[in-house]
Parts: sequence; structure tokens; C-alpha cells
Amino acid sequence: MDFEELYNKQFHSTYVFIRYMVGNAELAEDLTQETFLRIYKAKNLDRVANAQVYTRQVARNLVYDYYRRKALIKWLPFSQRHEQQEVTYVPEDWLLQQEQRKALFEALQQLKPLQREILIYRKIEERSIEETCKILGLTAMKVVNTQRSAMKRLEQILGGAYDEA
Repeated sequence: MDFEELYNKQFHSTYVFIRYMVGNAELAEDLTQETFLRIYKAKNLDRVANAQVYTRQVARNLVYDYYRRKALIKWLPFSQRHEQQEVTYVPEDWLLQQEQRKALFEALQQLKPLQREILIYRKIEERSIEETCKILGLTAMKVVNTQRSAMKRLEQILGGAYDEA
């Protein structure tokens, strides 16, 4: 896979992942650009077994490095609404979904970083346990246990309004 193909296939999903992790559109754009700049400069795509996993690992490392540099171990709450998908809703349904989405984003910000990251991969991006393990470098048991505890914590935060399915 060449860089242009990787960029076209992975840019949007990488941006969305980073946006969930940092909660700020402008910062997510900057970190997404930096992710692909690093991949381009590395010029080692021909030696990468799974370009999707590699891209996500670079993005993940950049997010963690950003917070380390800024000494922001405590994750910041969402300051802006998540970008809207272009979908037509009945007004009442749309408002209800907006409120639910906002509550979910705010609740995600209260989780530990690893819990949040695993929920993004498993529940939002619908990745398999195996894919999640590859990206994070964790065992399947660690992913499953962290997901379970994150879902319980999320349910506590949301007052039982969010189910695990």
C-alpha cells in the first residue's frame, strides 16, 4: 500500500478516533495531520504488516505524547459538540439523539484513558477484540476486562441510560 492510498482510506477514521480522544476538533485536525506526516516521513509502509493498525498506533502515541507534554494527565471535558453526520432526522428524534450523544461524550471524558480508548475501538468503531489487542498491544483478557469495567462505569455515570449492546 502506498502513502496516498493509506491516507485516503485511513484519514477520516483516524480523525474521528483522535477527536473522541481529545474532545477538540482543531486539536484533532492538528494531531491527525501530524499522524500522517510522521507516517510519510518514516517511509516504511512497505515493511508494515497491517497499515491500519500501524496508523492507529501512530495516532494513539501522538495523543498520549500531547497529553504528556502538556502535563494533562486528567482528560479534559468536551468543549465542543461532536461533528454531525449528514443524516435526516425527525426533529424530536434529532433532538433526543443530540442530547444522548452529548451525554455519552461527556461520560466518556470521565473514564480512564485506557477505558475510553477500548470503548471507542470496541463499541464506537466496532472493532474486534483481536484488532483492539493488536492496536493496543494488550492481551484479549485485558481488553475484555477493561471493556467490562468501562461499561459498568459508563452505566453508573449515565444512570443506567446506556446499555452494553
